[in-house]
Amino acid sequence: MFSLISFFARRPFLARIITIMVLMMGVISLYTLKLQEYPDVAFESAEVTTHYPGATASDVEVNVTNPLEKELRTVKGINFFSSQSVDGFSAIELEFLPDVDSTQVMRDIQQAVDRVSGLPKDITNPPLVTQKQTSSFSVLSFGLSAVGETQGNGELQEYAYHLERAISALSGVQTVTLSGYSEREFWIEIDPTKASRYQLTFAEISNAIVQSNLSQSGGMVRAKNSEQKLITMTQVQSAQEIGNIVIKALPSGTIVKVSDIAQVIDTFAKATQQGVINGQDAVLFDISNSGNADITKTVASIKALIEQEQTTYQGQFVFQYGMNLADDMSNRFTIVSTNGAIGLLLVLLVLSMVLKRQVAFWVSISIPFCILGVMIVLPMLGLNLDSITLAALLLVIGIIVDDSVIVAESIYQQKEAGKQGFEAAIEGTKAVIKPILASLTTTALVFIPMMFIPGIMGKVIVVIPITVITALLFSLSECTFTLPAHLSGSLESKRATSDKFTKVASWYQRMLTKCLRYRKSVITAAIVVALAGTSLVMTLKLDIFPSQAAKYVEVHTEVKPGTSLENVRVMHAGIEQAIKSLPVDELDSFEMTYQSPVSTGRINLSDYSQRKRTADEIVAELNRKVASYSDQVFVKFSIDAGGPPPGEPIEVRVLGGLEHDRQQAVELVSKWLAEHSGLANVTNSEALKDPQLKIVPQHTWLAKYGLTVADLANTLRIAFDGEKITSTWLSTREVDIRMILNEDYRSLEKLATTKIYTSDGKQVPLSRLARVEQIDSPRLIKHYNGQREVTVTAQITDDALSSVALSNELLTELQGKYAATVTIDIGGEVEKTNETMSGFIVAFPSAMVAIYFVLAIMFNSLLQPLLVMAVIPFAVVASLMALVVHFQALSLFALIGVLGMTGVVVNNALVLINRINELRADGNCGVDAVIEASVSRLRPILLTSLTTVVGLLPLAYGIGGTDVYMGPMSLTLGYGLLFSLPIVLLVVPILYSLCFVREREPMNT
Repeated sequence: MFSLISFFARRPFLARIITIMVLMMGVISLYTLKLQEYPDVAFESAEVTTHYPGATASDVEVNVTNPLEKELRTVKGINFFSSQSVDGFSAIELEFLPDVDSTQVMRDIQQAVDRVSGLPKDITNPPLVTQKQTSSFSVLSFGLSAVGETQGNGELQEYAYHLERAISALSGVQTVTLSGYSEREFWIEIDPTKASRYQLTFAEISNAIVQSNLSQSGGMVRAKNSEQKLITMTQVQSAQEIGNIVIKALPSGTIVKVSDIAQVIDTFAKATQQGVINGQDAVLFDISNSGNADITKTVASIKALIEQEQTTYQGQFVFQYGMNLADDMSNRFTIVSTNGAIGLLLVLLVLSMVLKRQVAFWVSISIPFCILGVMIVLPMLGLNLDSITLAALLLVIGIIVDDSVIVAESIYQQKEAGKQGFEAAIEGTKAVIKPILASLTTTALVFIPMMFIPGIMGKVIVVIPITVITALLFSLSECTFTLPAHLSGSLESKRATSDKFTKVASWYQRMLTKCLRYRKSVITAAIVVALAGTSLVMTLKLDIFPSQAAKYVEVHTEVKPGTSLENVRVMHAGIEQAIKSLPVDELDSFEMTYQSPVSTGRINLSDYSQRKRTADEIVAELNRKVASYSDQVFVKFSIDAGGPPPGEPIEVRVLGGLEHDRQQAVELVSKWLAEHSGLANVTNSEALKDPQLKIVPQHTWLAKYGLTVADLANTLRIAFDGEKITSTWLSTREVDIRMILNEDYRSLEKLATTKIYTSDGKQVPLSRLARVEQIDSPRLIKHYNGQREVTVTAQITDDALSSVALSNELLTELQGKYAATVTIDIGGEVEKTNETMSGFIVAFPSAMVAIYFVLAIMFNSLLQPLLVMAVIPFAVVASLMALVVHFQALSLFALIGVLGMTGVVVNNALVLINRINELRADGNCGVDAVIEASVSRLRPILLTSLTTVVGLLPLAYGIGGTDVYMGPMSLTLGYGLLFSLPIVLLVVPILYSLCFVREREPMNT
């Protein structure tokens, strides 16, 4: 390595060319990198979804979820699985064990699903197995509305279909989900009186239509000199063609067609949703980005298409944008780049005040050199530019400046000692190369364990250690090769000048000398201050993703089951008005998807820098405004703070046991939460019941008429909900053909007299074959690892409360108060937080052990590494005190800032102790060596700390815009270094003198 240092030091022009090339290639690569919100990773989980139209939640559980779960239990590599059964839909989520082959597990899951037999025949599409990815998150939403009364609902729905196809075809678009949209269908509305007149059963009508809607090859017919293909094409293309289908010919010769016993309508499926954007009826579009596509380019292409559509249709339709992740990401990068530019100028200013201008310039160049160097490598590693990678790049700025300042300072000291530029560059670099290698290694070791953090969060933040280590390698090459070459040329013709730092160094020397005389008292005082700081740090609230600057608020509402869709919208009028009454500088837009009984929506707030209130304050006001509607609508506002979905703040799973015991435990948990101050919206997953009419078959009468329970169920489904009997293709569009009773016969009053057809065409009223009972059934049935689960949830309204502490308190107080067959455990936000924190708890000690052994090898001592690492607990407390002082919670990115700060502080302590060892090896007495080494390292230690602090201050305080991720990280990293200065400059030298300097050694004054 020393030969390479000499090689480059002799060739400053080559070093400048390399620097320029790296900067240029980095800029080019920066423009080719794709912009994403999160790294494109596949989660270690799978989802099995099944659509079962017309079925109740209990029907879905028994006939779909249970058989699937039975087979999925045989799959190896599954950590746990959970399921939800709702009306017409089953969803099973499976999480894999750590370190398994996810591809093999996905294959085994698919095979297990394929083995399931006996699923209901109404399930037209088999269960779908998918693996979740970060790219499945939505990037853009908008609402499509019709203008004026002339635009009917049918025309809007038809246009929405064609627009969805056009957007889906755009590059970068993965999925387009529509809310408030109904598929086109042909309805055959049967008049039972007319069908009875011709003695037609539903089965005969259905079979006739199916047989008349075919497109089938008939093979090949050959002539003497040619051959022709035969094809039977009877696919219907219109309502009129369906009406002309012949059902049967009567003995009298009369031909009975569909139009004789039914009315055929070209219409749309029954509306189960109503979309609203900014208070206006709309079809809502929700678009997700494909994994390898750039968000900004995808959104730009969608907007360009919409502008073209508006021109084509000349204002017949209104487009209103909701969520726009491309704007969010652009704003975030603008904030970071603006604050970074301000910080870089401040760094250059600080360096220029202490070092020569040419030295300060080349040290400052190390920052873009390393960051743009990382930009070159990112595409090679299959990574893109996202918010997590950006945080990692910001994190290493302090480390990069740290190493560059140490090398530049060492070279500068050699120059001041009278050596020529070339010689000063070589000797100065050699003097610090050993501690720099050790410090970079220890810093890398701090971050490497982050690669092994479990769960979804671990998959997302794994890019941090990759990015940091890449930046460290560029920093090493810059510090040892190009920077010495730059400085050798810059200092070659410069004469040594008076040191502007002399007065500061003299003052520090006097203070350190005095502290060394009272070293035990100083150490005691430091420990007392650290313990006091620890007591304050223990009060910090743990909040993995802080919500103050959040932009999105999720809306969840529930009304009385059975409420019609029209009344659902009317009942939400006051809630819509409360949202619209938010100030214009806070509210960008809002979207609602109304359903009965559960509706969902999203409030899109303005950027945090544009509004005066936090998201928590806005939600608190909304809760006050909608409180008066709580008697008719249950409303819950949840802040989306970013990151993977964490779950509810308080989420308690009640598992297993008999229904009575389980319900008793649910009531116990709900009562405890309801009585606890600071909590609101206490509910459970089975609180919402669907009123249902239970048909109890009379098997004796069924047998007399030769009917089965299936005949009964099929007839009722056709009569009231309709049944898809076949489908036809209109060009590239599949349109279902649904058979249903005429509207006059679909009322509740007609239920008892509904006729059930026997095989010989006789009609028997339902009242003779079955008994009708009114029951209430859960609309949502959940399982956890195959056990029946009821989830109790609550929202935290008091910011001082911790979800983790509350959940632990609940488990402790309720222990033994419920049936032994029932299990209560914690899920949601607490479970995800504990999972992430458990990774940090394992990762951090592992990193400390690895750092100890690296330092032990460097110092050839078992004790001196402990001395270096003694600074870590003091520094961690100092770093977290920044959050205490600024009244902020302990977040994930704040913790990452603490890790970065630990690397820099260890680096400073390492270089200082290494210098003391060198002086003592040269024959200096212990205390004099401590003082001289500390004074000589004062400037680089102050510079590394001050440059990092001033570089991060703009982002920490949002001078160029506030970022919810980078702000807390900047605080802990910047202020952690600032508050740690007394530890490195005073405590470390004193600890060294206590451990390695004998009391009787003289101390020169």
